[in-house]
Amino acid sequence: MRILGPETADERELREWFESQERGNIERLEAGAQTIIQLVTGLYGVLFAVLALSDQPAYLQNPIVQWAGTVGVCAFFGSLLAAMLVAIPRRVVYQKDNLTEMQRMYGRLQRRKATLLRTAQIVFLIGTACLVTVILAILWKV
Repeated sequence: MRILGPETADERELREWFESQERGNIERLEAGAQTIIQLVTGLYGVLFAVLALSDQPAYLQNPIVQWAGTVGVCAFFGSLLAAMLVAIPRRVVYQKDNLTEMQRMYGRLQRRKATLLRTAQIVFLIGTACLVTVILAILWKV
């Protein structure tokens, strides 16, 4: 572990690269999370419109519509929650004069955000598949 002080050109380059990566990668992960939040918000409206909760149409008695609708609502909520956890700022404490600790903390932060975003994407796809299932079950009167 090397403490910052008089740094060599290689060390300065590493620190500058670390700082640029820290700004760029985290912003891209958060932008992806914001996109999922926007998509989930829009698709929630579509799913609730299809389910028409206030009118109780006959197709809501179909078990496929009930199960796929329930799983879809839960999946979209899970995706929204995971995406919000990516976008919400979180305090990161590290020793500012320790490059090794800075790299370790950056790696943890990036892994956390990437894992949450991947989770949001997968659960979003499950919710979308459920929405398609509901729509097809209604159209085909399965």
